[in-house]
Amino acid sequence: MEFDTLLRRRRMHRSFTDEPVKIEQVLALCEAAIRAPSAGFTQGTELIVVTDLGRIRNIFELITTEDWLRNSPTHGGLLQAQALIFPIVNKPAYLARYAEPDKADTGMAFEDAWPQPYWTVDASFATMQLLLKVVDIGLGATFMGIYHGVERLRDLLALPHGLEPLGIVCVGHSASKKTTGSPRRRQRREAVTLIHHEHW
Repeated sequence: MEFDTLLRRRRMHRSFTDEPVKIEQVLALCEAAIRAPSAGFTQGTELIVVTDLGRIRNIFELITTEDWLRNSPTHGGLLQAQALIFPIVNKPAYLARYAEPDKADTGMAFEDAWPQPYWTVDASFATMQLLLKVVDIGLGATFMGIYHGVERLRDLLALPHGLEPLGIVCVGHSASKKTTGSPRRRQRREAVTLIHHEHW
């Protein structure tokens, strides 16, 4: 697929069919994610992949509320996701990397020295590459933040101390080609309003 076409087709899919996703497709998404750039080539973004449908249901039970289930028009289709991929933010890996001899003179072995949290930046890069690969292989996906049940989810995923999920990429076969969510209610801003030349 041409890259410009891929960019135009990329969107968040919030409703899926119950058609299975092949494990080879899930692994292709993960391979795309881990090819993302990383500060100091730390390669600190790791992924947790969940494809067991019972486990997926358990995760949704942990992270959703009755109000959300009652008020979200697409939750039924979202719960049909066939794979969940968690990009994991590994801040300790970055602090350890920048304590190594070739980086020690940067002074960035301590969190306060970083002008931006590159552990989060890099996990975001990886997530975007994953979302683009989703389009490339003909699947649908959405990214969800985790607002409820974080500690219980950490236990379920057996996350080591210091590692945090950036969110969840829900993957499946899209149930609809229609635009949903905020893009349906808000127009895309023109490039001229977003791109500033030489100064703001």
